[in-house]
Amino acid sequence: MGSKNTDGDQSNAAAAAASTAALMVEIRNLSFTYPGIDGHPPRGSKPLIDGFSLKLHAGERCLLVGSNGAGKTTILKILGGKHMVDRDMVRVMGRSAFHDTALTSSGDLSYLGGEWRRDVAFAGFEVTIQMDISAEKMINGVPGVDHERRDELIKVLDIDLSWRMHKSSDGQRRRLQICMGLLKPFKVLLLDEITVDLDVLVRANLLKYLKKECETRGATIIYATHIFDGLNDWPSHIVYVAHGKLQLASPLVKVKEMSHLSLMRTVESWLRRERDEDRKLRKERHNNGLPERENSIDGTRVAGVPARMLNNGWASGRLQSTVAGEENFYLSSNSVLRQ
Repeated sequence: MGSKNTDGDQSNAAAAAASTAALMVEIRNLSFTYPGIDGHPPRGSKPLIDGFSLKLHAGERCLLVGSNGAGKTTILKILGGKHMVDRDMVRVMGRSAFHDTALTSSGDLSYLGGEWRRDVAFAGFEVTIQMDISAEKMINGVPGVDHERRDELIKVLDIDLSWRMHKSSDGQRRRLQICMGLLKPFKVLLLDEITVDLDVLVRANLLKYLKKECETRGATIIYATHIFDGLNDWPSHIVYVAHGKLQLASPLVKVKEMSHLSLMRTVESWLRRERDEDRKLRKERHNNGLPERENSIDGTRVAGVPARMLNNGWASGRLQSTVAGEENFYLSSNSVLRQ
């Protein structure tokens, strides 16, 4: 009985603290579809994110979970200001995540996700960072950094300053990527599968460091991951997304009350139920002679239904326009604009 009362008191205290803490992230009925070549969503396409709403306060750590393709990365990128939506749909610290570029340039809003890559002129896009440069030079090249914070991050991530990027492993480059992304104190941090290359020890140290950032500085973190080792007591909130829609947004204590399983097993049960429901729906549509999905906007066939192809307006390997009615170019591959 005593432990239950203690847990209840802690839950009430946390709820009271959240109610007085500053609202850091607010999503209001977010709907989003990737645009076509004209900048507008393709006709007949379903929203990838639909009716999504969420509020997070200072000091909260949100674990964003869902199956592959559920929309987690898209949500994080929208929050990070990488996709434009209506100003009132997504607010970070009361400001528009896309329109207010000072959020990211100041470091208050930080996004870490994906491979550490860059575009190289005449070489290609999304080229892995592997130039011959030391970790020390890259870290010390970031201006206006607190030395104590820098040294602590180097210790937490176990970075050897003599590492050369062209000789480093994926995990070592990932550590340096995280270090440089956290050098400036953040107020809102978005993490998208950023710990996938880390070993167990470094990952545990990083999670401990991030938890301290929330508890001592009131930072807010949203962390999307499929790796649940060491996360049983790390998040303050759990958000579950399926098919771009919010299925659950709850404090961790309430999730534990609903399920006596570990966090990983709880999420696994959600995903298994989601998969079974999807299979049942596809089977019903197939039996009724309908396509397994409602539409296709990516140029692929769905259940034997001809795909609606989308092109970017140009044929491969020549400057001839493929847009109907447009005759600005000759048919030759070395043609020039008509004057």
